[in-house]
Amino acid sequence: MSTEKKIKMFVLGLDGGSLNFVQPWIEGGYLPNFKTLMELGCSGDLESCLPPVTMPAWRVYSTGKYPGKLGVFWHQQLDMKNRTVITPNASMIHSADYWDYLNRAGFRTGIFGMPDLYPPRPVDGFVVCGGPSVSSTEYSYPQNWAAELEREVNYEVCLKGDFFGAEADSPIVAEALNVIEKTFRGADYIYRRDPVDFLMTAIFDINRIQHFFYDQKPSLQAWQIADDWLGKFAPQFEYIAIMSDHGTESLERAFFLNVWLKQEGYLFTKFKPMDILPKLGINRTTAGKIISILGLRRFLDFESVRKYSSLLPSASGVFGEFGNQAVLSRTDWSKTRVIALAQGPIYINRELVKDQDEYERLRSELVEKLEAMQEPRSGKRVFKKVYRSEEIYQGPHAEMAPDLMALNFDEYHNRAGLSQPAVFADSWAWKGNNRHNGMFMLAGPGIRHGTTLKGVRIVDLAPTILHLHGAAVPDDMDGRVLEEAFLPDSSHSLVPIQRQAAIDVGYTFKKEVESDQIISDRLRDLGYIE
Repeated sequence: MSTEKKIKMFVLGLDGGSLNFVQPWIEGGYLPNFKTLMELGCSGDLESCLPPVTMPAWRVYSTGKYPGKLGVFWHQQLDMKNRTVITPNASMIHSADYWDYLNRAGFRTGIFGMPDLYPPRPVDGFVVCGGPSVSSTEYSYPQNWAAELEREVNYEVCLKGDFFGAEADSPIVAEALNVIEKTFRGADYIYRRDPVDFLMTAIFDINRIQHFFYDQKPSLQAWQIADDWLGKFAPQFEYIAIMSDHGTESLERAFFLNVWLKQEGYLFTKFKPMDILPKLGINRTTAGKIISILGLRRFLDFESVRKYSSLLPSASGVFGEFGNQAVLSRTDWSKTRVIALAQGPIYINRELVKDQDEYERLRSELVEKLEAMQEPRSGKRVFKKVYRSEEIYQGPHAEMAPDLMALNFDEYHNRAGLSQPAVFADSWAWKGNNRHNGMFMLAGPGIRHGTTLKGVRIVDLAPTILHLHGAAVPDDMDGRVLEEAFLPDSSHSLVPIQRQAAIDVGYTFKKEVESDQIISDRLRDLGYIE
């Protein structure tokens, strides 16, 4: 592609961003640059994937493909044959990202802070991976950028610590806001030294703040940092896009799916004498909350916290193991037919449910019961829909999918822990929950002004970005080019959409045991697992 035809584009990704959440701040004048972008371009809700969670949603965005073509379905996946937890990383995904195709079309690209890119792979430009999946100092390509960023801008991949027990004015909140600021400063630092044609910057920790503070001051402060940097980056590019992996909604109550499965006779646990401790509230989670409430986190290093917390049982009553692995160890597999992860994935034990007719009857039974489930206080249904895997996952990796995927209404958080005596509980710490619809904005030459688009999906962004650059769209992408975003007389409308054969990046999965534990710790700090 000739230099004359090249455009400059900036994409800002905001984990958990949604218009229902920020619209009042935009209209109130708190986010002037976002307001200007909405006026100059088109915007709307962005339908995420299932489940609408950081992993797999960011890679669904970057590849333009749903999880069945990627082989990742949540932050962690169950290997039912070996009864263990797999923590996916980028090496599991063979699909190319849209910037690989931009590189082939002659555009140099820079990707900064996007989750679920670790370990990084080579691009024509640079990559700096974002949390929570980074587990080493080798999180950049070229590799030297990581050390330089840490030296020059004191860069941190993601916040160390958690918000359990924190107030809006707690030091940990100031630290989180500083991490967001340093992410932008890091992107700006590299871009000034390597002014690529296409720059994407993603902010993960904004979602962490929203989970624990929802629409309170810390969330507004985080968005104001993003707005300020949007104003700095925008003048340097022709095209500007905003997107999110999912949205955020006010959280009412938590639903403990494995507790329900146990009560209904689908899941059984082993009894141990130490089971009494979690029932008395003595476990790692409550100990961690007490440490945070007393403000002791700053005096304890990460390894000390891990060392002493391992002396206590997990909230599921298991010693020496964390998160979903603790739930699996607690399970009596000789009787258990069904087990679940948080936020939707449900797995059936095919060693016990071997007959296909029995398998289908069991799935139908679970779908019927869960879709009828009501929260007792309000009488509202908990789940919008419970999908059979083949309804939503197609592609070469669909066989790795959970047997069912339960999509809850946005105000209910689906958890996987086994320690809770009741199926429902008031929110333990989160005030904001993942919402199925995120957000997008797009502005630049040939883009409609002040227009709201309907029916836009997260998989539609990759092919649209490629078409804007005059690049062909791979034939295996699930998304479509958003032609309704273009002015009728623009070149984007007049030039036919081109197609090309998809490429395979040829990754081989690299399982890192130490990495799995670090990521599990981060997921626990976020509140995703116990």
